Amino acid sequence: MRNLSLAARVVGFLAVAGGLGLLIGWLVTGRGDKVPVLPPPPASEPMAVAPVPAPAPEPAPREVTPPAPAEPEPAQPNKAITDFAPAPWETQLENILLSDDSDNVKADKILAMIPAAPPDAQAELTQHLVNMVQDDHYDGAAGLLTNSTTPEAVSTVLMNDLLNRNNNLKLPMLLDVARADGHPLQGQAREMLELLTQEDHGTNWDDWSTSINNWLAQNQ
Repeated sequence: MRNLSLAARVVGFLAVAGGLGLLIGWLVTGRGDKVPVLPPPPASEPMAVAPVPAPAPEPAPREVTPPAPAEPEPAQPNKAITDFAPAPWETQLENILLSDDSDNVKADKILAMIPAAPPDAQAELTQHLVNMVQDDHYDGAAGLLTNSTTPEAVSTVLMNDLLNRNNNLKLPMLLDVARADGHPLQGQAREMLELLTQEDHGTNWDDWSTSINNWLAQNQ
């Protein structure tokens, strides 16, 4: 009997425990899963719209004062013209060449210009001189050629012209240049004498003079 009473008490305890478990499960599943739902906003409530700023007023047109007309700059001389303006010696040479004088008179006037002319103009003037001077009027040009102080550029123009002159003028003039101490074309004059006469007398000018006279007599 005592065992039956104990078994009945265990069964009763298990029944009470099972009932409590069912009650707790019902409470969790029936009431704990429910999540409150927020109602939607009422349709009649207006939506907030940000105000659009009014356009800024356009500034009034500003009066513009036209600039004062610039004063014209004083006229400047044309540089291209002034750069190529003829030099005084060029004008003088042109007047000589256009004159009605004879060639020998023109040559004398050009010869007088050469010593005072600028260095870069002397050779050009000498070229005009040799174009004008005749063999029978060569004394002035001869003095310029044989002068040891004459610029080499001037002497070269005269020497090149002399080689195309008559032999009776050319060979004695070459001898005069060859014997002029310190002349820039002294050596060139001796070489030309050797080439023309096929002789070499060094600096024995008397022998050179005799050879030249003999050569001219045989080559008239």
